[in-house]
Amino acid sequence: MLTTGFKLWFGLFLAAVFAAVFAGYTSGATETGPISLGWKGGVGNHVSYTILVFSAGVLALFGLVAVAFRDADAEAQAEVLGLEDAPEAQIEVGNSLWPIFGALGVGSIGVGLVVHPAIFVIGLCIVAAIAVEWTMTNWSEKVSGDHAVNTAARENLMRPIEIPVLGTIGVGVLVLAVSRILLASSVTGAVWVATVVGLVIFGAAILISQRPELPRVAVRGILFAGCVAILVLGIVTAVSGEREFHHKGGDAHHDDTHVEADH
Repeated sequence: MLTTGFKLWFGLFLAAVFAAVFAGYTSGATETGPISLGWKGGVGNHVSYTILVFSAGVLALFGLVAVAFRDADAEAQAEVLGLEDAPEAQIEVGNSLWPIFGALGVGSIGVGLVVHPAIFVIGLCIVAAIAVEWTMTNWSEKVSGDHAVNTAARENLMRPIEIPVLGTIGVGVLVLAVSRILLASSVTGAVWVATVVGLVIFGAAILISQRPELPRVAVRGILFAGCVAILVLGIVTAVSGEREFHHKGGDAHHDDTHVEADH
């Protein structure tokens, strides 16, 4: 009987095979090259075809491993180990957002290859960070059978790293967003914007300090809404562009240069 894991990996294997054949025929393949692995004719773009074929082989291997080990079925393990009772299964875990953020990083890499190298580097950093976080989450879920103990183990390991890194990145992004807002405003407008933003932050800090019984969820919601507002304004003003800067004394310096050249 085919297991669920085998069906998943085998479906991905077929998708990779079809993608390799499609990539071959759309990049200049001849005759039956793509379906014969290059034995009868060319395969088109060798790089894309090789990557897709290699991916198909890896996915097929995963499918064979899944069906051989019966998707790590507890009853199958008990039968192999000669036990009367099946070993304790892993505790149930909740949904994870890491795949979504990982997809965002991969998408940024693809966009950066076309648009700008900076976006490509940001995508690589996102993928690297998600790989570390996802690995640590997966490790913590297997520490014990107690969800609270697993969560505490992850926080004890990652919090001393996450808080300084995320704090530094957050401050840098906010400073960059505020600078875009100020540069897009007029000279007088930039002064007013800086004054209003400062007063709002100062007033919110006083309000929160005067109410120590305020729930943490409410405080986080206020901070999150403020950060999102600043980021949205920063993106909008960055797209609209900076104001024109007029340098004083530029014409006089230019005239002096012409005078020296005439002499």
